[in-house]
Amino acid sequence: MKCCTGSFYPDRLGKDIRANMFKTARELDPYATLFVNDYHIEDGSDIRSTPEKFIQQILDLQKQGAPVGGIGIQGHIDVPVGPIICSALDKLGILGIPIWFTELDVSCPNEFVRADDLEVVLREAFAHPAVEGVILWGFWELYMSRKNAHLVNADGKINAAGKRFLSLKKEWLSHASGYIDELGEFRFRGFHGTYNVEFVSTTEKFNMTFVVDQGESPLVVSIDL
Repeated sequence: MKCCTGSFYPDRLGKDIRANMFKTARELDPYATLFVNDYHIEDGSDIRSTPEKFIQQILDLQKQGAPVGGIGIQGHIDVPVGPIICSALDKLGILGIPIWFTELDVSCPNEFVRADDLEVVLREAFAHPAVEGVILWGFWELYMSRKNAHLVNADGKINAAGKRFLSLKKEWLSHASGYIDELGEFRFRGFHGTYNVEFVSTTEKFNMTFVVDQGESPLVVSIDL
């Protein structure tokens, strides 16, 4: 990943250095997905990193032949920004490449407000079709880069923000059970992800796994019993 805010490298190594970094990285690892990673593009708090400027930077890199494969958002958030984040993600999603929150934390001295703000951000990220993943930028108070952004206190106690995170994780896990109908089918609606399934008949029991990708298209998994 690389950050496009500022001009440290172009000022010293020429205007093509960013595109050349991507090209060199692709030569060294043809299978890696290469991201442009930047901060504040989700909350509008830095005029150097608006979604519009960020999009133009990526388009410029692509015109120079840079194999940009994803967008990284350094989401260090201090205020409630639900509608702003939604708007930014919609704009960035136009590029048609995956979006990841690569450094997410939410800072607020009040752990209950922090919990509310964290939930807003996570729900916006989870709901947006262009977002493929979220990486928390720490969780334990003793190992955080910013104050009042932790989910677990120094003494190991999970605070309100941490409990909210665990609640959301539980909400976004799919559980289903039932019987095959007269057509030999069992249907359910679930979140995308990897599923572990156990089948039980009168004579045998076995397990299998399958993956549900993002999207609304139905997935049919055939089982020979």
